[in-house]
Amino acid sequence: MGVYSQQTIKAINKKNIYMLINADPGISRIQLANVTNLSKTTVSALVDELIQEGYVTDEGSVESNRQGRKPNSLVVNSEGNCFIVINWRKRILETAIVTSSFEVEYVNETEVKIGENYAAQIEQQIKECIEHRCDSKKILGICLVIPGMIDSEQEEIISMVLTLDEKEKVIQELRTRIREYPLAVFNDTACLAYAENAFGDMKGRNYVYLNMNEGVGAALVYEGNILKGATGMGTQFGHFSVDKNGEKCVCGNRGCLENRIGELALAKIARECHAQEAFQDLATILFKDVGNLAAEGKQEALKMIEVLAADLSYALGNLIAMFNPESVVIGGMGRKLGDIFLQELQKNVKATGFQQFVSKVDIRFTRLKEEALLQGAAKYYMDMHYKFLEDMTDKLFLY
Repeated sequence: MGVYSQQTIKAINKKNIYMLINADPGISRIQLANVTNLSKTTVSALVDELIQEGYVTDEGSVESNRQGRKPNSLVVNSEGNCFIVINWRKRILETAIVTSSFEVEYVNETEVKIGENYAAQIEQQIKECIEHRCDSKKILGICLVIPGMIDSEQEEIISMVLTLDEKEKVIQELRTRIREYPLAVFNDTACLAYAENAFGDMKGRNYVYLNMNEGVGAALVYEGNILKGATGMGTQFGHFSVDKNGEKCVCGNRGCLENRIGELALAKIARECHAQEAFQDLATILFKDVGNLAAEGKQEALKMIEVLAADLSYALGNLIAMFNPESVVIGGMGRKLGDIFLQELQKNVKATGFQQFVSKVDIRFTRLKEEALLQGAAKYYMDMHYKFLEDMTDKLFLY
């Protein structure tokens, strides 16, 4: 028991030191000892192990005000270590290499073959990425990001966006195909919310991250931690009902928000607003198309903005009343609706919601770039799941 405890403590300290180096490139052993309250001997031993194992690089001495020997600068070995992140959307598989310093190094998109074996398609992209792009890099983990829930108890994907057969066991099959690497399967909204916390400019620690894409998701962050439900699946904001008499959703509910403000619903909203003519040259109406025409003052697009903002404000007002966040951050392609939409949404929420709560909440678009999802997945996996003193081969992590 004593040996196990020592190993556990060592693992915690080793990862803590690695994450401090990652967060503060150029930090020295002396600075690490001061921050961690570990002895200089312990810090030096752990840093030496990280260097020998290829996780960290010693870049030599740096200028310092200290007398005597100048301290050495430490950085993570982002050239030698990486994550592979697969963003599985309805029509596209986006395959990315994210370095161990969480920079997106490479992205490739391929079309999803609807109805064909999805695990095989994902495996093919992973293998091509490893063979042609990873060179001599060590792959710390493979992250699969999906627009839907992951039932961690049944190891199943529940998605209203992806076209999945009920009998198809993508996670289990993919696990058998890539056993030589750890696999993490994450919800897309959770990854974006974590990226906002890690790389964004959040001033508070209690906020809602709203992900508007083909589907609609929300993550609730309390004291910097993403809240999860009993099975780890969290909230399904897109399936809040905004019209009890509305059309039936594939989830079984009626009048789901996702079917009112998701990007796939825009064609229907255009018909309701008699705005088809404004988009007649487009095969598919996207958020950016509505936002661009609204910015040009087109009345049809402005009417659609009004309808979208009204439906979202109704659901968002209820969520704010339940959770009382400091802020609401809107990400995904929905931010392409632009400032007119945001202003309309802010006005509606503050006019109709629980005044004690909505009058204080800050509603804004994310300031992170689209690659934040890829970075957030890698960062969440590294922070929560990666172990330096364990064999990570064939590990499976679900969220």
